[in-house]
Amino acid sequence: MRIQGSGNLMGLQEHRSEIEQIDEQIIRLIYQRIGISKKIFEAKRTEGKPISDPQREKRVLSRAMDLATELNLDTGAVKSIFETLITMSVNKQHELQGRNQG
Repeated sequence: MRIQGSGNLMGLQEHRSEIEQIDEQIIRLIYQRIGISKKIFEAKRTEGKPISDPQREKRVLSRAMDLATELNLDTGAVKSIFETLITMSVNKQHELQGRNQG
């Protein structure tokens, strides 16, 4: 005997599992991005450049929002996500700077 709707639950669980896998990939990509931020910090330090680069941040946001528009995603949400990513990167660089000054 088959329980009515049980096929839908399996489909739901499979979709949720897919989302969990994607979430893990996103987190691993954020980890990678922060790792690259460390390399960027070293390059900035070597070249005597400040951590904050508002023009670069604007270009990153613009590029993200352009792609979001192309993919018909909520540009405001994507902008917010990328502002958070930029903040994480800048914060990591400031943390590294503090370690190197101490």
